[in-house]
Amino acid sequence: MRQSEETILTIAKTTHEHATTHLTALAAFGLNEAMLSEFQGDIDTAQAMKDETAQRIELRLLTVDKDEALDACVAWGRQLRTRLQLAFGRGSVQAQSFPGAAFTRSVNSEKGMMAIMETLIALARQYSTELTAFGQDEAVITEGETALEDLRTADQQQELKKDHKRSATQERHEIFQRLYDTINRINKIGRIVFEGDAVHLALFQSKWPRYRAVEAPEPLPV
Repeated sequence: MRQSEETILTIAKTTHEHATTHLTALAAFGLNEAMLSEFQGDIDTAQAMKDETAQRIELRLLTVDKDEALDACVAWGRQLRTRLQLAFGRGSVQAQSFPGAAFTRSVNSEKGMMAIMETLIALARQYSTELTAFGQDEAVITEGETALEDLRTADQQQELKKDHKRSATQERHEIFQRLYDTINRINKIGRIVFEGDAVHLALFQSKWPRYRAVEAPEPLPV
């Protein structure tokens, strides 16, 4: 069972304060200012990192952007299909050139729709003269191109965010694991140094419940 990150961070700050105050005594077992400076750096980094909830919200917002861009492509494609049918007839070669089955399969797939939209835009340009009488001018074609570009951008941003989230989650785990390990190391030294001093010994007693805070290979004993 894991300790909360808030608990680890709070105990880390207190431990750093005690270690700084009693550094001279703790130095007998290797603790030094450089180690405390690194400890403080990890505390600052952990405190500044976005938590999982904030990252999920950001990813959800990007998903909304992607869904809106996908919807715009679907709407544009349906309009093109209707114009082809009106201009040439439903059973015409021109109307049948619209990739209806593939389009239907892609209405919920950004990857599929990006590929289909290239075909649709090419069709719109191929029959632009005939489709003009049914409401397709250059601005409409541009709308399709813009919708496709927006979908590509939204998809790329979402994928980058997913990669960043995975990386940030791993980095966050490593930071809090280091804090946990450093707290245990300092407390162990403190208990050795102040073994016969009940007042100072209490400062370095373990603050953890009986379960470990974070899974880690062979952690230092508490």
